[in-house]
Amino acid sequence: MIALLRLSDADDQARVEKLLARLRLDPAGVALQRGERAKMAAAVQTILADVAQRGDEAIVDSARQFDDPNFTAGQIRVTAQEMAEAATRVPADQLAAIRRSIAQVRQYQTHVMPKPIAPLKRPGVELGIRYTPLDSAGLYFPGGKASYPSSLIMLAVPAQVAGVKQIVVTTPPSRYGRSDLVLATAAELGLEHVYRAGGAAAIGAMAFGTGTIPAVDKIVGPGNSYVQLAKRALAGCVGIDGYLGPSEVLVIADETGRADFIAADMIAQAEHDPGSSFLLTSSPELADQVATQLKAQTAQRQRSEAIEKALTSSSAIIVGSSLDELIDLANRFAAEHVNVQTRDNDAVLAKLKHAGAVFVGPYSPIAAGDYVAGPSHCLPTNTTARFTSGVSVYSFLKTMSVERYDAIGLAADAPHIVSLAQAEGLEAHGHSVKIRANH
Repeated sequence: MIALLRLSDADDQARVEKLLARLRLDPAGVALQRGERAKMAAAVQTILADVAQRGDEAIVDSARQFDDPNFTAGQIRVTAQEMAEAATRVPADQLAAIRRSIAQVRQYQTHVMPKPIAPLKRPGVELGIRYTPLDSAGLYFPGGKASYPSSLIMLAVPAQVAGVKQIVVTTPPSRYGRSDLVLATAAELGLEHVYRAGGAAAIGAMAFGTGTIPAVDKIVGPGNSYVQLAKRALAGCVGIDGYLGPSEVLVIADETGRADFIAADMIAQAEHDPGSSFLLTSSPELADQVATQLKAQTAQRQRSEAIEKALTSSSAIIVGSSLDELIDLANRFAAEHVNVQTRDNDAVLAKLKHAGAVFVGPYSPIAAGDYVAGPSHCLPTNTTARFTSGVSVYSFLKTMSVERYDAIGLAADAPHIVSLAQAEGLEAHGHSVKIRANH
């Protein structure tokens, strides 16, 4: 069912390299040939241009085409009454879980909120930095057939803790009657700007603004290939968080790893459809045990067909000769989720440089991070953790340097400023310093 690859085998090593290359070249989660990708990108550009020109009308047409054939302009904005009524229909245990998730995510994001930093002082010079929140942010998360209130929490709470004044939420309309959880969560979060809009059209709406949906300064959140390509196309027009593609997990384990726990985490990520799961282990015995557990546990899961497909097409068990060799490989995978189950987890963690989120030990399931732990589950995929981070309070903050000179401080730096300005042929820059040095 799942590929078993050994780094000691040249052919298997070549397969691992091919897998890595495919992941790295596919940061938007679009595993397509170049021609197909070009067609999708062209379709996204058409949608964005339509939203820029026709606004709400384009949102309605897109919703009718992809989500609900009976959608109307009056349904774009979700009212406070709709949210309140939805909350009354949510079972008590689910509402309690939503509240716990919100509270613990808020606790964590508040804990990691950057504190004021004392300025650097030199004679006559004071240099500091300020963190300031974005004025507005757009949060997108998938909808339609599924309902993901957890994604709304993981996006909205960090923005609220950062101090963003206007938070705009878009998610596709649902014809399946599964939006109560999302609307109840929006009510619990106290969100006011919640809109039914999906796909590339929603991204365009938040970038350009429509008659109903306000424009924002930055767009964050997961979504399908069209959503990710739309974010890529609009990068620079608005800020974006990164390319959040299909979910993935990578487990690093030695002979002490729990095969049943490891298999359960791998299956959980494969359940996303698409999803991918990787085990890197120094123990051939554990590799065989996990393969057996994968087969047995998959047969018991409700979405066994989708899970088996993901495990067969986009997952692997990779056996190496040492943990150091596997850690180096894990850093190249730069996976969204990494679980470490070894004899010395802290030693492995110290060497692990690239990952969206790390779950240490056998009793740290990825699902805890998906729902209640505190860090956001909106994380970089497809090896992009090499250069970007998951959503957090930092995603909604900007840094502003503060530079304060007095006459003494400027006099000390003036000759060097003038010298560099003259070297670059910018005489007026030097004059702006000289005129102050003479007074």
